[in-house]
Amino acid sequence: MKKYLLPIPLVMLVLLIGCASHPSDREMNSLASALTKVSAAVDASARYKRSTDTLDEKQLLQVSTAHDAGLMKPFEGMTVRVLRVGRDSAVLVCQANNGRALLEDAACTARLDAPRWNTSPNPCEFTLDVKQICAR
Repeated sequence: MKKYLLPIPLVMLVLLIGCASHPSDREMNSLASALTKVSAAVDASARYKRSTDTLDEKQLLQVSTAHDAGLMKPFEGMTVRVLRVGRDSAVLVCQANNGRALLEDAACTARLDAPRWNTSPNPCEFTLDVKQICAR
């Protein structure tokens, strides 16, 4: 009987690690909603504030969300990147521990543009053609 009990903790550990490394649809949908708010703030800064023209992506994100500290709260412990192409922009959210892309949003649209948490491969790189999406 004891030899059957030994694998149980190992199986539980594998299940726990497996579940922890794959975000749930519910968690991602909540983050997607939060991301559209962040990308709208980035869009307003990139599109209308000429003082942001020379900022790098981290500075642009910081300036864009400075008016509401709660905007970035859902993304604590994650990597959040900003892409700017002229006056158009996009925001990308990735897992910090493994660089896996989770969500990507063109700031000029109201809905989330690319739910990437269930795609493979998905490195933390921008994939959206922001100019094409924002030209609509």
